[in-house]
Amino acid sequence: VPPIAIVGLGNPGSEYVGTRHNAGFWLVDKLVHRMNAAWKDKSRFHARVALVSAWGGTLVLIKPTTFMNCSGEYLKPLLNYHKCILVETIVVHDDVAFPPGHVKLSRNRGDGGHNGVKDMIRAIGPNFIRFRLGVGAKQDFRMDLADHVLGRLRPEEIRDLEGNLDFFLDTLREIVDKGCAHAMNSVNQTNKVRSETDEQTKLQGDDGS
Repeated sequence: VPPIAIVGLGNPGSEYVGTRHNAGFWLVDKLVHRMNAAWKDKSRFHARVALVSAWGGTLVLIKPTTFMNCSGEYLKPLLNYHKCILVETIVVHDDVAFPPGHVKLSRNRGDGGHNGVKDMIRAIGPNFIRFRLGVGAKQDFRMDLADHVLGRLRPEEIRDLEGNLDFFLDTLREIVDKGCAHAMNSVNQTNKVRSETDEQTKLQGDDGS
């Protein structure tokens, strides 16, 4: 069985830790920690890589060490080196269209204005699995989007991410175990229930109850 690559997108450097744009790094770091694995520098591929035997096969966890806008530059040779199948590659990245704690899965779509995804599409084509990790929309419409995604997550947003870590990791496992289509259905159902719960909570708040 060919290994499956899970690529987290982000910017290298301590100054970017905790920013919205580094949500992809955050999740693959959590996965490496959960698996008791360790990152190894692969300088010729400009990436950090952890190999893990889990979920019925081998996972190749990847953090590019280029900046976000060049995320795909060295990825194809790295995936080929590990004999990963491009269409089964999972790319984890931040998405301002969803609140923290929410996920949407997609594939074969446009970049949605995300420069890291844009470079991935340029490098390996659009038919990879996108694990879109919500980081919340900007609160002030006048704010530049780059300033928003390079800004640090607020404490309550961090709590929302941390509180849903098991959900995120379970979703990754479901993609690996049962395929993207099956995982999409599960995530869509979860999001539907959450939206209904959020709406009910809002209505109760509006009623003053």
